[in-house]
Amino acid sequence: MQFNSISPIPEDDEELHLPELVYWSSLGDFEQVKKCLADGTDANTTDDEGYSALQAAAENDQLEVVKLLLQHGADLQYKAAYTALELAEMAGHQEIVAYLKSL
Repeated sequence: MQFNSISPIPEDDEELHLPELVYWSSLGDFEQVKKCLADGTDANTTDDEGYSALQAAAENDQLEVVKLLLQHGADLQYKAAYTALELAEMAGHQEIVAYLKSL
């Protein structure tokens, strides 16, 4: 399972309490993200440390999920420690970087 590389994530699953949208976005599960959004989950949902679904998707190279979240109102400029663009740049995900810079 791949999670963000910047924010520390506990290795013990019992300690892992990510909101569903952030979790599925990290994994790039397009259908689950789509379902969460359809069920009314705010596209700007964050975890307890302020890490957003958009940041999770961008950092974990999930371009289709990034696009979906943005279509549903995710805030591209939102910044906890880093913006989604900064996280994608640090992770070396050039396709996402190019897409986010094009907006």
